[in-house]
Amino acid sequence: MRTTPRHAAPATYLGIDVGTSATKAVILASDGTVVARSRIPHPAARGAGPGRADPSAWRASITAAVRDLAPHTDTIAGVGTDTHCPTALLLDGKGEPLVAGITWDHPGLAEPTEQLIAALEPSHRRLLGNHLMPATAMGAAHRLLQLIEPQAAAAATTFGLAGTWLGQWLTGERAIDPTQASYTGLMASTDGSCRWLTDVMQRLDIPPQQLPPVRPSLSVLGPLLATAAATLGLPAGIPVLVGSGDTPAASYALGTEPGGRPLLIMGTTHVVSNALASPDPRAKALQRVDVRAGRWLINGVINGGDALAEGAERLGYGQGDIAVEALVGNAFQAQPDDLADAPIFIPHTRPERGPLWFAEPRTALLGAVPDPATPAAARGIVEGVLFADRMIIESCIGGQQRTLYASGAFGYEPELPQLLADALDRDILVVDESHLPAIGAAAMCVDVLEGKTVSPPRARLIRPRPEWRAVVSERWQRYQQVWSDVTKSPLLGTLDETIETLGPATPQSELQSLNRSVLT
Repeated sequence: MRTTPRHAAPATYLGIDVGTSATKAVILASDGTVVARSRIPHPAARGAGPGRADPSAWRASITAAVRDLAPHTDTIAGVGTDTHCPTALLLDGKGEPLVAGITWDHPGLAEPTEQLIAALEPSHRRLLGNHLMPATAMGAAHRLLQLIEPQAAAAATTFGLAGTWLGQWLTGERAIDPTQASYTGLMASTDGSCRWLTDVMQRLDIPPQQLPPVRPSLSVLGPLLATAAATLGLPAGIPVLVGSGDTPAASYALGTEPGGRPLLIMGTTHVVSNALASPDPRAKALQRVDVRAGRWLINGVINGGDALAEGAERLGYGQGDIAVEALVGNAFQAQPDDLADAPIFIPHTRPERGPLWFAEPRTALLGAVPDPATPAAARGIVEGVLFADRMIIESCIGGQQRTLYASGAFGYEPELPQLLADALDRDILVVDESHLPAIGAAAMCVDVLEGKTVSPPRARLIRPRPEWRAVVSERWQRYQQVWSDVTKSPLLGTLDETIETLGPATPQSELQSLNRSVLT
């Protein structure tokens, strides 16, 4: 009897995105179809103390997120990863974290960061190509860990970031990719070498052997260990990529290129990402090497999701995602005439990264709120967060590009994307995909292992509503003045205005003075 041979199922690829508040995972076919997705929160990761992160919470959420994808995991032929950044870790010889990690907003990082900055010569600064602050000089966390965790520091064999830990857990191999290493203040970038600055490390007493090798994002780190495969329910021995930071992975998923459309990711933090052909030393935003060699990303960050959650709680909506959804839905019901009585919300609920670089929260709710349940009150909260997004966007992408991508957990609800388009006064291409970084991580696998480029997810166009333009313009002008009064900071200009004001380049002495003034 002749039997028909069974054809092997087409290969699929796993993308793991370890975010600030949750792990998201997807299984992606090589044609770009998402076969399955999952999301597991890890609130305990942020409960290790101010400026600390607990990797054991990441491990638990990664395991649960990947196992939730069964029975689709049998065909997985490769693993791509990305992680939130930056969190510094001390690891032992097996890659196990010795203590909780240090995040960029740790209150003790200011002085070590100043010491790192002081160790840099002008030639080093040119090679770093970044505005130096705690988030972009995470090499300073090594000195902080020596001070507050001396036993762990003495026992450590590796000083790396979150992606270093994840890669070593999965493969047993040490590495860090350039998108994450860009945030250490220790890696030469602008010359294309992506090498550690060993002379700076010597001045800071960082043993060179403790830093993992810098390896390209688009390369194989090693085969999946049998132990990790058993824990995750995956085939052992499949290739695992070096991976990247989360924002570069999301930008990769959309095929972002210099001169193309920027991206606003709306999650726990709101991040705007714009591709550059080369770093701009005049920018105050974060900058990093891109996934693809020879490209850079400029990133602006605010506490968007956290701020919406705090605003919802202030108005009595409760806590969590449901409260935020109710807040946004009520805000959408407001009419232009209602905003005469709407409060103004300044949403900086936590320390901020570039381009604001707030070392402490700067939050306020101004104006009478006689009935917090009104659409006008809800609109004031949501608008405050979206206007802060507008400030960051204009400082990072300039005034020429009038359309940008927006990605978040929108589903197909129209409220938040429409409110965003109104507040920004820009066309929005909404990517209805809450797992965009994970898709980017999986798409990197398709690129490396099959030599194919995955098409970006589809987007839908949302335009500002004409009937809102006048009132939004008036509110925007008022907001900027209130924002400056509350934060005690000058207003950010557009990237075009910043370049025109600063001229060809900012002298390194001026940058150093600016760095020190913000730190203090």
